[in-house]
Amino acid sequence: MSSSNDHNRRAHKRVLVANSTTVAHDGDRYRARILNISAGGAGIRMDVRLEDQTRIAVDIENIGLVPATVVRQMKDGVGVKFELSVEKEKRFLRQISQIVAEKRGAIAEQAV
Repeated sequence: MSSSNDHNRRAHKRVLVANSTTVAHDGDRYRARILNISAGGAGIRMDVRLEDQTRIAVDIENIGLVPATVVRQMKDGVGVKFELSVEKEKRFLRQISQIVAEKRGAIAEQAV
């Protein structure tokens, strides 16, 4: 069960998205959908069940494969924590911020 305390403990702001992706695990690739994303992790909907602590790679648009670890189970997928060095996390945060800004711009244009 998620609470406001769980939300307040997050180190990075999450952004709701609905991007198709693939998840790589043990040489297999699975179709999935990123539901929300931040510099620290993502919520991913997928048909395949992966256990907590499973190491995977998530293919993120305009970024490539990002290593991650499953940290929680969701109704239709998993929550993952990205496994990045400090330098890679800084670069990743800039890239995610750019993607978010582009999406917000596209939404604003559609509203006009």
